[in-house]
Amino acid sequence: MANNKRNTLPASLSRTVAPFAPLALALLVGNAVLPGSHVTAPPEGGIAEVKAVACGEGLEDYKACHSEYPTGCNTQGSYDPYLNLFKNQVSWQKTDVQGWFNELSQLQTLESKIPAGLSKTNHGDHLDELNKLGEGSIFGIVGYLYGIKTEGKESSNCQLEGGDDFDNVDFHIYIGFDPNLAARIKSKTMTPEDKKTIDVVSVIVEMTPHYRGRFKPEWTADAVKKELGSRVRVTGQLMVDNEHYVASQDCGHANHTDACWRATVWELHPVTDFQICSAGSCPDQNSVGWVPLGRQSPVQTAHSSNAAGSQNP
Repeated sequence: MANNKRNTLPASLSRTVAPFAPLALALLVGNAVLPGSHVTAPPEGGIAEVKAVACGEGLEDYKACHSEYPTGCNTQGSYDPYLNLFKNQVSWQKTDVQGWFNELSQLQTLESKIPAGLSKTNHGDHLDELNKLGEGSIFGIVGYLYGIKTEGKESSNCQLEGGDDFDNVDFHIYIGFDPNLAARIKSKTMTPEDKKTIDVVSVIVEMTPHYRGRFKPEWTADAVKKELGSRVRVTGQLMVDNEHYVASQDCGHANHTDACWRATVWELHPVTDFQICSAGSCPDQNSVGWVPLGRQSPVQTAHSSNAAGSQNP
């Protein structure tokens, strides 16, 4: 894979972040901008307050979930509502890709800049600091598709079951940067050690039911599985999944344990574009050779991967 030195960390990007006054738990009704981000609140009527709530009865699918519960819900009414609000975004003020990652070290450096005091439940207390690191903006990753897991019940999706085609849950996707490991995944010749390695060296990107249902119905779990081991180019919202920012789960945590199972808590979540390299070599930031997941033809323009949130993908 080409090592494009222009792919720098968010801190080195020429990007203006407007200052804002910290807000407690309030958002404006409608398409209000989340404090300290380029993200907009879900458009279905807006929300007056960002808070955790208990699920009501009769939720049938992700459409009902995300129209009634912008921050998701669970039976206890206890979770990080700001984290879920980020996860459930489908539109952004700025849809151009702000930067690219093509090495794990770039994300590990970003991990080291996570603000002190961030915990599993206080995302809303660190919006300004995380925004300055790029959270809430669209970024890209160029790497290899290591694996996929369909998620179970989560508060962000109102604790719904997956459904017949996993329509109501996230697709938890593993992206790595080792072409040799990718080749063994593709040829189904992985060693037991390889299988242990995948988790700890992978960056997680998440395809959400909310985004898939609106814009990318061709993104199915089977379509992703068919591309295991392939070189991929993924864009999506850069976000810290602080629910997993604990030493026993996050291998990027300063005090991580041997039980950790992810390289970093920085994710692309939700994924807004997912492309497969159809040729022997595809430029990181050029359209040549890249084919959209679930389609047969290469992308037509160099700007295709920047159309996050477009209703005409």
